[in-house]
This record gives sequence, structure tokens and C-alpha cells, in this order.
Amino acid sequence: MADAPSIKATGFQGAADDLARLVAEGRISGAELAKRLQPPDVAYLDKQLAASSWVPIATYVRVAAVLVELEGRGDAQAYFRARGRKAAERLHKAGVYKQFDASVDTWGKRAGAIATTMGAVLYNFTKWSFEALPDRGGFEIRIDGAREFPDVLRWVGEGFIEYTSRHQSGKRKIQVTSARPSPDRVVYTVQVA
Repeated sequence: MADAPSIKATGFQGAADDLARLVAEGRISGAELAKRLQPPDVAYLDKQLAASSWVPIATYVRVAAVLVELEGRGDAQAYFRARGRKAAERLHKAGVYKQFDASVDTWGKRAGAIATTMGAVLYNFTKWSFEALPDRGGFEIRIDGAREFPDVLRWVGEGFIEYTSRHQSGKRKIQVTSARPSPDRVVYTVQVA
């Protein structure tokens, strides 16, 4: 396991692939990209990474900054939420999690289980937990140890949780918000809108 706060290569690969696509399309040159990244970042680009390997969060943040500048249309939060929805949809269509097929009655627990499981697998420095909020018709997911968890990944999480919750709740309109009540904690709140 990596010593520095890191993301599993499977969580980074999509960003690396999108960056390679932008270089291939001529939207950014290799030379310009090298100026924006740090030399160690390059080791994680232009190849298929081993699923068990780790990529420093700092590398992900620098790659994400390039992606949002070139594709984000000035709205980083919307861009990364869309990336999160897309990632959840890929996992759903790949049949990776049976929890995607939860009944409408258990949607909150299942969506929470997917998010907390993914968080535990993808990051080497956070602790994810779930709490049902039956009085508010939803749930919370808390991330502790989140000091190094960047907002770009917080927003990816919003989109991921939104997709899983909407799908499992019978296509209800779902509202997902997140906040950082302290430097070391992120809280997602999920409710039926």
C-alpha cells in the first residue's frame, strides 16, 4: 500500500485515459502537459495501470485540474459530478455490484453500501461510514480522515452516489449534497427531492 494519500489505479485510470484522449485530439500538447504536471506524475500516464497499484492523490488533483480546464466549461463541480455518474453507470452496466439491483424498499442501505465499499477500496487514507435518516427519507455517508480528500473527488462522489441512489430508488428524484464541516470530515446527505 502507498504511504502518501493515494487512490487505487482503477479510480485514476479513467482520468488518465481522458487526458490521453485530449492529447491525441490535439487539445493539449505533450510538452504543455509536462509543464502542468510534475515529473513523477508522468509515470502514471499513457499506460494501463495494474489494478492493485496506487496513485498519489496529488497526481490525481493535477490531472483533474487539466481535465476541468479543457472540458469543464467553467463549472468544476458539475464536471466532476458528471464523471461520478458516468463511473457509477459503468460499474452498474458491468454488473460489478449486485447492490445496484436492490428493491425500492432497501435503496438507501444498498446505495450506502456501494459508496462505503467503494471508498474503502479506492482510498488508502479515509474511513467511510453510513447512517440511515429515516425521518428525512434518506441517509448520510461520512468520510473521516478526509483532510487530504480533495473537493474534486468529493464532487465525483456526489455524482456516484446520485446515480446509485436514483437507480435503486425506482428513479425517484434524488438530491445529494456534500459538505466539509471540519478539515478532516466530509459528509454526503442524500434525500428524496
